Amino acid sequence: MIFTIIGVIILILALILLLILFIPFHISLKLNKRDKDVRGDFQVKWLKIRLIKRTIPEEKKKEKKEEEEKKRKFSIDDIFTVLKNFMAAFEHLIPILRAFIESIKLEKLSLSLNLGFTSPVSTALISGYFWSISSILNLIPTVNLSMTPDFQKSKVDGSFEFELKLTLYLIVAALLKAFTKKPVRKLVWSVRKLNQ
Repeated sequence: MIFTIIGVIILILALILLLILFIPFHISLKLNKRDKDVRGDFQVKWLKIRLIKRTIPEEKKKEKKEEEEKKRKFSIDDIFTVLKNFMAAFEHLIPILRAFIESIKLEKLSLSLNLGFTSPVSTALISGYFWSISSILNLIPTVNLSMTPDFQKSKVDGSFEFELKLTLYLIVAALLKAFTKKPVRKLVWSVRKLNQ
């Protein structure tokens, strides 16, 4: 009876782990800038359940004076050790980056700019460069880039929005494989030591 219960618990945990690895997370970011006012929000959802929501700018939280006074001190030797370990582990970290890129699916990328410089000539020149690049990128169905030049004022206003899906199984597999390599483990320990 006990072994049956333990088996069912292990089976349920394995199923939950598989769901987390194979069902994608939905990540979205929205930003709007008007003059000096920047507002937006960042969200992470999984199975339509909102896991993280942050508004930009974040509300200022009261921080303890002790935390403000407590600052990490890094020695140059520690930083050089981390850099040396990073260079040694670099070839084992590349598959993680590849897995991360393969695990991302862009659902939406939208950028709308209202741009102006002190010189109308500079505004026209930058607008031309932007329009030539955006005309190519806008051929991608999920991308929408636009720009309105302002020849009267010097400003950078606009809105930015992106949504993507992130599936974890390739990243986790690459991380586990990389962690079996000694240089990667040394890098992790040296970074942990730096953060203490």
